[in-house]
Amino acid sequence: MNILLVITWVLVIWFVFYVVSALGTRIMAKQRGTVLKAEDFMAQQAENHGQLVDVRDKEPYKRNHLRGARNMPALTFSQGKSGLRQDMPVYLYGDTLSGASSVARHLRKEGMAKSQIFLMAGGYRQVTEQKKS
Repeated sequence: MNILLVITWVLVIWFVFYVVSALGTRIMAKQRGTVLKAEDFMAQQAENHGQLVDVRDKEPYKRNHLRGARNMPALTFSQGKSGLRQDMPVYLYGDTLSGASSVARHLRKEGMAKSQIFLMAGGYRQVTEQKKS
């Protein structure tokens, strides 16, 4: 009976941690830029012709990416200036929202306006899942 109680508590703690972590990522992303659903992200980027940046590592980027996307991995992004234009909107996506959010934080530190930064909610997986349906 004790082992069942321990397992239950571990699962409850894990679930709470997961929910709090997901909410924290979402809140931080909203503070750093505008979070858009995948279809809205794609439509707005096509309409505004903004700078499309894939923050995933090189290998996933090479396998498949959005047309016109530039690869700037989140892990190496902070090594210097981004080279992105300050006068054009930037559309960030990665595997998840957290990778794009960390790059958005760096762009905000460089002086880019929050209104110029857009992040894809759910990440690149949302686009690939929509293509499969």
